[in-house]
Amino acid sequence: MSSQLPRTRDAGLAELSEPPTPGASPDSHGEAVLDARLGRQARDVLEGTVVLEAWAGRPARHAMASARHLVSLDSSTPEALSELDPFDDSSQHSVVAEGVTLVLLILSVAAWASPIRRQLGPNVLSDAIRVALPIAVAMQWGLRSRYLSRPEGMRCLARDGTVVLLCLFLADLPLFLFPGWGPVAGMLVCVWVAGTVVTIRGWGLVYAGVLVVGTIAMGQGLDAYVVLGSLAALTLLMCVAAVGSVRQRTDARSGPMRRTALAGLIGGLIGALLVGDPTLGWGVHGLYPALALLPSAIGSLWGGYYLWNFYDAVPRGLRGVPLKGASRVALSDPAMSIFVGGVVRLLAATVVLSAVVVALGPWTHGTDAASVFVAFALVGLVCLLIGLLESFALQSAALIAAAAALATELTWDSLVHSHWPGEALAAGAAVGVILALPVLLTRLARSGGVLATTLWIQ
Repeated sequence: MSSQLPRTRDAGLAELSEPPTPGASPDSHGEAVLDARLGRQARDVLEGTVVLEAWAGRPARHAMASARHLVSLDSSTPEALSELDPFDDSSQHSVVAEGVTLVLLILSVAAWASPIRRQLGPNVLSDAIRVALPIAVAMQWGLRSRYLSRPEGMRCLARDGTVVLLCLFLADLPLFLFPGWGPVAGMLVCVWVAGTVVTIRGWGLVYAGVLVVGTIAMGQGLDAYVVLGSLAALTLLMCVAAVGSVRQRTDARSGPMRRTALAGLIGGLIGALLVGDPTLGWGVHGLYPALALLPSAIGSLWGGYYLWNFYDAVPRGLRGVPLKGASRVALSDPAMSIFVGGVVRLLAATVVLSAVVVALGPWTHGTDAASVFVAFALVGLVCLLIGLLESFALQSAALIAAAAALATELTWDSLVHSHWPGEALAAGAAVGVILALPVLLTRLARSGGVLATTLWIQ
């Protein structure tokens, strides 16, 4: 497909400027393909051509000729589309709630460490986190790929809700059979994964309140199993209610299963990367290292939120640009500018908030090693890059980058004999950045390709 697009643009430049012919004989198969892939008629010839090439396998000229007769004459004009503001009030409130929930979730895990260690032993929570975090992140990435990252994702999830929730529960159930750390790991997976669905549903602040109550109960010395079990049960019930309360139905397609499985695998590798460095001491050193993770987590959220501007800035930036110009390689292209802005926000927030964490003094004992903050900053960056690759359907590149990052981290100590906390994590994340960045820059440097193949084809 990528080799056909430039020929399509050059050879058909004159044809694209012509309006579609009224009353032309309908192409029922092409119309069905457009409806299945876009959920509507094509708004212009280029969009219809890309869909017919990619999904119907038609040659470029044939696809363009068909697309000219399938364009919706009644659809919004490009100027009206370019005024679409992706940051409506509901989206802003959702992101704020997600940010508050993320902060409280990280702080809760940090606050649970000491009480659980006193009650259950020194290694139970650390072993549980090492197992639960990769599984939870894998489930979260799979859910986001198939449902939650899509415009009508919650409606699609509600349509398949019973089956999906049952599969997630059955996948989590075997953890409870392992003695010691097993029940704790199973309950953590419930709290994290079900909480993601609840937050996307718009109930993030309620979920955050539940976490606060659980943290207070844990700090008062209540039985750790009782508190975690209550949190897991309550969050799971909230998740069921969140999915079941979606009344509106949709005919929108869910993400393909193959892509969902690959996204879950990539997420699992990212989760394993977070816990693969033994020098960090998850669940062993109290607030450390959760507090050190907080700056990069907030930075990643801010940077990812800014990347939503792709859907507005790219079409607006290409308004009036000839098709030849749209496919040029340029670092000043709209897509590249948005990407750079997202990365700058991630790094700036991480640096500033890391300094704040260090400045808090005694509360952050053990988190003041610069290498730990560098490691988590690189983790935030590699997560952003790999997430973009996955969203652009460049899953092979994302999978290679994530696997190489984890392999580097796991072998770093035996090869280099690291001396600083977080050094292996930093090395692994750096390898992931090195592998992911060139592939991503190649795609983002051509805004026309981003517009045609990424923003319009789901």
